[in-house]
Amino acid sequence: MPNKQVRLKQVEGSEILYHYTKSNGVNGIIHNNSFWATKSDFLNDPNEFNHIYNIITSICDEVISNKNWKKMFLDDVLEEQAITSGGNKDYFVLSFSNRRDSITMWSEFGSRTGYNIGFKSKQIIERILEDNKIDYHGFVIYNSEEQKRIVKRILSSGLSEEMNMTFSEILELGARDRNDEVYKKACRKFQKMTAVYAMFFKNEAFREEQEYRFVFKKQRDTEVLFREKDGFMIPYIKIQLSKEPLPVKEIVVAPQNHIDLAKKGMEYMMLQKGYEVEVSLSNIKLRY
Repeated sequence: MPNKQVRLKQVEGSEILYHYTKSNGVNGIIHNNSFWATKSDFLNDPNEFNHIYNIITSICDEVISNKNWKKMFLDDVLEEQAITSGGNKDYFVLSFSNRRDSITMWSEFGSRTGYNIGFKSKQIIERILEDNKIDYHGFVIYNSEEQKRIVKRILSSGLSEEMNMTFSEILELGARDRNDEVYKKACRKFQKMTAVYAMFFKNEAFREEQEYRFVFKKQRDTEVLFREKDGFMIPYIKIQLSKEPLPVKEIVVAPQNHIDLAKKGMEYMMLQKGYEVEVSLSNIKLRY
């Protein structure tokens, strides 16, 4: 069950969500009706999961006046990989964007034959839910002040609500006995909440992406697959949809060389698969 303390802004039903990918990605999605969700700690930004560490430390500096208590709490909740591993859960992330033509996104997927597939948001969410459980989904949060407010809310009210005691009372328990079961449980709950937010907090430098993420928790019978990228293996799971046509609104071709053939080939493929959708060229003028 998703944690009720995790509150994310979700896409409106009429919006379009764009999935940026390379040509083989489009081919796999359209031909196989499936997406690949990447293990959360293998996402593109190597500093992504360290970002929330700094937020947590900053807020603890504000709300915990006792230096010994602060050190104790931070040592216990920021223990190695506790948050980056999802609070001991394996999470996998499927990414979209509400930006139709983003130079930042094209820089990742447009160096060769890149595309983005625009999906009707309400319908694609419904299709994913037919045969898959979405644990969390929402827009990535880039604003550092908003990120701090969220962590502060968890400490000041969210954790208290979960534990039925104030944050100060929780810290007092830990100060008397660091192995106190109630205190340890509170630390675990904090880790689980912030582990989810860690997947939705990004540095403001990435704001241009306007990313929208779907998070799936690995189940006991989930098959984990592996793909090679830049010489190392990346774990992923397959998000399989039914064989009915996908709710594709349009496809946009990356700003690259030979985009006339990229457009023509994609139009023909989509017609052969029974789709009547517009294939457009990016409005960004780049040459590679």
